[in-house]
Amino acid sequence: MRSLTSPLHHHLLLLLLLYAAVESLTFPGDIAALKEVVAALDHASFQPGSCLESWDFNLDPCLSAFGPHFTCGLRCDAASNSTGGLTFSRITELSLDSAGYSGVLLPSIWSLPFLQSLDLADNRLHGSIPPLPPAVTSLPPFLRRISLSRNCLSGPIPVFPISPALEELYLDGNYLSGPMPAPPFPSLRRLEIQSNNLSGQLPDLRLLSNLNFLDASNNSLSGPFPTAALPPSLFELSMRSNLLAGGLPGTALAALPSLQVLDLSHNALSGPVPAAAFEHTALEQLVLAGNGFEWMERPADGGAASQMVALDLSHNRLGGVLPDFIGSMPRLTAVILEDNRFTGLIPAQYAMRAAGRGGSVFLPFERLLLGANYLYGPIPGLMQEMKEGTAVVSLADNCLFRCPEELFFCAGGEQKPTGICRDLNPMIP
Repeated sequence: MRSLTSPLHHHLLLLLLLYAAVESLTFPGDIAALKEVVAALDHASFQPGSCLESWDFNLDPCLSAFGPHFTCGLRCDAASNSTGGLTFSRITELSLDSAGYSGVLLPSIWSLPFLQSLDLADNRLHGSIPPLPPAVTSLPPFLRRISLSRNCLSGPIPVFPISPALEELYLDGNYLSGPMPAPPFPSLRRLEIQSNNLSGQLPDLRLLSNLNFLDASNNSLSGPFPTAALPPSLFELSMRSNLLAGGLPGTALAALPSLQVLDLSHNALSGPVPAAAFEHTALEQLVLAGNGFEWMERPADGGAASQMVALDLSHNRLGGVLPDFIGSMPRLTAVILEDNRFTGLIPAQYAMRAAGRGGSVFLPFERLLLGANYLYGPIPGLMQEMKEGTAVVSLADNCLFRCPEELFFCAGGEQKPTGICRDLNPMIP
């Protein structure tokens, strides 16, 4: 009989230990948390071929990952801890497919301490976002990304303890309601809470010194523009389709020196469009459509330093003549001023840009939408020479009585009746 201490025995034992190190078992606590999460879901929603339909807890999840019984949804990484001589793998990613899973989320979703990414987007999960379990004092410390987008979650957004690692939080496309709590996530770079039922004012986000992207559109957020609540690190801010009221302070834009995209369309903002918007050296897209702005302040430099590429001020109450400085903003390619109260002649610089005659200094206007105003006078000669396809131009529904529909930019609607035009401006011939 061969001794148990023979060289062959030691060799086999070494191979087993090496195998265990590479193909380690899932930590039992992680399995228990996963089982609780899955048990709270409606198993009738597990469609054939979906991730959860393949999960079989009679097998070890990490040992079986990407096989026939745990085809997708999990990522595991070996951890340094061991118990009873065994090295365990920990679940570091829970990323389910968009298969229409329904059910509720339990607090045990936060009982995966090595979790780095949680993605349950595009399903039919309902109920509230779960709080932390009683025995857990913080979100998983390595958690960098949470996506619960486009589900049916409702109720308030819970207040979590500070989580230093979280960089991306997606809660958009649900039915979350109530005020938005200030997220205690100092590393947060991207926050998407659009398309919910959130109300009240935006909380103070200035401590989120790394926040680059904020989308809070399509809610019921109210109050003035949140001048004192925004971190200067923002690159993109969208709060369209809310209940914001009052003015847009120029100081607020100056306090956001890195801002490249600002969308505040479809609110109740009024007063002037501040000169700071056209003097900003980073702002590329400004969308203020569907508000009550009444005039545009002229930038001190005439727009020469502006980096703006797209400007949408349609559906406001802007009046007076078309601002000439818009034609002097060198990078501007899309100008949308439809449905306002502009009157007077079409500036020659607008026509030059639309016709691509701005030279090497000015990019051509690819879109120039001036319909539904009170513009009058002759069509500039450069525009009359334009061929369809040169640019997207609309002059319909103005007071341009010499704008025949044979010209492509005059098509799409008749000019206003003479009486309506003269009611606004008796000088219209």
